[in-house]
Amino acid sequence: MKLQVSKYKTARTAKDTGVIFLYFLMIVFFLGPILWILSIAFKSPQELFSTPTLIPRNPTLENFKYVFTRTRMPVYIWNSIRLVIYTVLGTLAVAIPAAFAFSRFKFKHKSGMLLLILLFQMISAVVISIPLFRYYSQLNLLNNYFGLVMVYVAIQTPFATYLMKGVFDGVPKDLDESAFIDGATRFQVLTRIIIPVSRSGISSAIIFISINAWSQFIIPFFLINKDKMYPVAVGILMAQGSFQDISIQYVAAAAIIGLLPAVLIVLFLQKFIVSALLAGSIKG
Repeated sequence: MKLQVSKYKTARTAKDTGVIFLYFLMIVFFLGPILWILSIAFKSPQELFSTPTLIPRNPTLENFKYVFTRTRMPVYIWNSIRLVIYTVLGTLAVAIPAAFAFSRFKFKHKSGMLLLILLFQMISAVVISIPLFRYYSQLNLLNNYFGLVMVYVAIQTPFATYLMKGVFDGVPKDLDESAFIDGATRFQVLTRIIIPVSRSGISSAIIFISINAWSQFIIPFFLINKDKMYPVAVGILMAQGSFQDISIQYVAAAAIIGLLPAVLIVLFLQKFIVSALLAGSIKG
């Protein structure tokens, strides 16, 4: 009996060690490039082309100062903020009623339609970018934030609908029935009961939408060709042409600036993300 327990503990320890090692490899794979870019962003040109080190010997903020004062990075950041706000509002306007319908209504082929919505999420932006460019050029919607936001909303809506459908499923239907008895309409049930109760889940959807809209590159790269309208992801690429000297440290600084808002959102609001992902698993 003791031998069996010992073998079990040995196998369990080996399994745990393997899982920890796998996690370590994943951390190195994903965080390694970010740490290296962070290191480059704080190096001077002289140190950059000397013996490579992860930790800068003489950290400097001159690269960040150069990016903010000699490029249009503040304009790019403001453009991205505007696009994120428009995308969040547009996506919620479509996804909340859709999620409410899938959560509360009974109709034919509901599961199939929900699956079809998720299939649209699998379509890569690379696949639709060239057809979109030709279509938007015919509609004179190139260099137009309205047309760009419509694409952003179409990309974000499937996942937001599926996420909030799970959140709404966690709201007891007894609340709906009590409201109907008091004479409330379905719209009132949605706005006065479902949405207030589901604030944490909606907040999580806003976080996901914001991060995805902030990091969009392919779609604005094809649909926007005016420098003053670039979002930050495209602006970082285009800004390389404005650097007079060897620019790798400036590009790294710009990349860190562009990455920072998304990282801060995840770090400070991760509890809302977890609560939304678990919302549909426990029914009230």
